[in-house]
Amino acid sequence: MPSASRFCLIHTALLVVSCSFNLSSSPAHAQAMNHGEMTAEPPAPPSIGQALFDKLSGLVGTWDAPLGNSVMTDIFKPFAFGTAILGEEWLDGKQITSTVFYVVNGELRADHYCDYKNQPRYTAVPSLDPDLIDFQFREATNLDTHPLHFHGTQWKIVDATHLIQDWFVMGGKKPVSLAHMEFTKRPEGAPPPQPQPTTKAPAKS
Repeated sequence: MPSASRFCLIHTALLVVSCSFNLSSSPAHAQAMNHGEMTAEPPAPPSIGQALFDKLSGLVGTWDAPLGNSVMTDIFKPFAFGTAILGEEWLDGKQITSTVFYVVNGELRADHYCDYKNQPRYTAVPSLDPDLIDFQFREATNLDTHPLHFHGTQWKIVDATHLIQDWFVMGGKKPVSLAHMEFTKRPEGAPPPQPQPTTKAPAKS
């Protein structure tokens, strides 16, 4: 006949097994077991500045705009592992400006190294036109010695191959003047366009 102590040991073992089974089938345990199968949180939407930077990234390549008897060429290329874009302006085979575009604290910024011998810096602001990037003046260096400067610029991305730039000039004799350029994207490998000489209208008799 089994002893009382042996009976108690068997009863205790059965209780431990029962409690373990109940814990493994509890909702908390099931949730822990399915933790790896839970749906991840959707990523946060990009900031306005990052969205504008992504739009600007679509300009990477070479663009040409007629400018009197010359052709203005803009070249955009990414660098710093895609966190910045370098924009170069070339006129008659000479580089005249550089602009660096980058994002800081959710803002798209642009630092412009200008042929006016100053360095205006801009911040892109939201626009009601989704195809417009509006760069507003933030600060500048060397305006004390070279006051003529580009106080802001608006870029209208018409489509994948057409871009309109308006640059607003201040600090000169006029309160504000405008430099307007219409660019066409150059096909990869294509030669640069030749400037078209302007023709004078025949004199009236």
